[in-house]
Amino acid sequence: MLTCTSCGPEPIAQEEFEEVCGQTGPFRILPLAPDRQVHNTWSWATRVGDRLLFVTYRIGPGGEKQLFPETSEPEVWSTGLCGESPVMVARGVDKIITLERWPEVVLGCDEETAEVVSVDPLGTREPHVVFASDPEAYGDCALRWTDYGMLSIAEHDEDFGALMLTPYPDDPLTQTSEPVVLLDNVRITSTGRGGVGIVANSIRTFPDFVLALDAEGTLMRVDLADRSVAPFVENVRGVETSRDGRWLLWQDATLTGGDAYNPEGDMFLRDLSTGTDALLARTSLEFSRFPLSMADAGIVQIGLGYVHRDPQRVFFLPELDFFDVPGDLDFNAKLDDGRLLGSSLFDAYYKLFDLRAGTSRQLFEREMRLQWVEDDGMVAYEAKPCCIEGGFRDQGPMWRVPFDGEPTQIAKRVTDYMSRLGDDRVLSPVDIGGDWLSDLIVIDLATGEERFVDGHVYATSVDTRWGEEDGLISYSIRDGERSGVYVARLPVQARSGSRKSIREHVGVDVVRGVDGLPVPVPRLQPGVPDWKALAAARARGAE
Repeated sequence: MLTCTSCGPEPIAQEEFEEVCGQTGPFRILPLAPDRQVHNTWSWATRVGDRLLFVTYRIGPGGEKQLFPETSEPEVWSTGLCGESPVMVARGVDKIITLERWPEVVLGCDEETAEVVSVDPLGTREPHVVFASDPEAYGDCALRWTDYGMLSIAEHDEDFGALMLTPYPDDPLTQTSEPVVLLDNVRITSTGRGGVGIVANSIRTFPDFVLALDAEGTLMRVDLADRSVAPFVENVRGVETSRDGRWLLWQDATLTGGDAYNPEGDMFLRDLSTGTDALLARTSLEFSRFPLSMADAGIVQIGLGYVHRDPQRVFFLPELDFFDVPGDLDFNAKLDDGRLLGSSLFDAYYKLFDLRAGTSRQLFEREMRLQWVEDDGMVAYEAKPCCIEGGFRDQGPMWRVPFDGEPTQIAKRVTDYMSRLGDDRVLSPVDIGGDWLSDLIVIDLATGEERFVDGHVYATSVDTRWGEEDGLISYSIRDGERSGVYVARLPVQARSGSRKSIREHVGVDVVRGVDGLPVPVPRLQPGVPDWKALAAARARGAE
């Protein structure tokens, strides 16, 4: 019995906090009912002047098999930096943001009306409609911002709708902008896979122009400055663009084979900087998961058939020399020497590929979830891929894996909800239960040391963005009378081996799951989904 009492996890030291709001430790700035929590999958804390705004949700009971928390009834709360004058400023509003043109104006989406409203951080006035919309609009506040206003779709039916622009009003606090039709009867679908902003599968948005397919299969270009519309490419079945707007990929509408679900045709690539076209293959665009997701690294990936049995063709830009690789291979980064980091869609064993030499080398003997890529290696933690065999609450040891060298374990346990701090440390909820409550710890990646921050922390509430410059973090707790939103200031540490990241998770996108509910997918860069996680979600039927 004495031996058994010594078993179990070793206790870890308490973090030594710096002062915040006159207190050396976590400070509660907003009391909450236990069943209301901050949930950062859709909205993050926003600071405007000396006010902090949080979106809280009513939280469902949870469950061990639940892929993500069940949330409802959003409320926007505002407090002073130390909890002064707490006030609920909006109900039914989430996705709060600020825009560069209006840094002091908080905008949010009204989930019932699909309108974008401005929210008064002091709560002295009711939310004001800035961008009018249609409650049946496609995408429910898609928030596709451009240099000239917000883009949306007014749906006609399942296949077609009108492309709308709602211009910026002069005064977002008193004026309301109405949408105008840019192009009627454009194709719409339920998914999108490229471009800076995606309204629908056949529409790509950029800061000053939009590409959209009309009912006749002509790809139209809409210049937002003067709202002029002109045909761009005729006889188009499907389209894809790179995020920077340089590369355009399309499948010709003339069919050459295939089947009813995946009809094939000529696949063309246009360099919009030169206007030159190249025929890449005869195949279906539906076979290509994210063909231009790595165009900025000089890579185009074209599927030549079904992913589980047919190859894909990898082209190197701009020369377009190519190599055929397995169809389930997914690339994450291109190294300076031309090698590619990648893994299979059906497992998470990472390899380095030298396509020109025809060689590959596995980097680690266990399945991993990639967190970020450095200039000389990758950082990942041990876990089954999400979201088929694994889930977002999984945790495991984290490793720094050099591209040429031996792996080193740098943390005993982390989860997908970790955040990188300004030095060589991470903040991570761990031991996440079915109720989504966790212990919050900070880990020094140089030593592997863990230090305890707080307990009963709602795992999806941790936020390091708004207070990063001041070393502040926020999170919410569900623990009886202690429930609420807390801020804390972690001690400053000298940078100890921080490394440049090529790509890293910075947020979460949402896709629609097979059961019709949203599925969160991590982002690698602002606006860039984690293609592997998104592909895994789609493999389960997610849209």
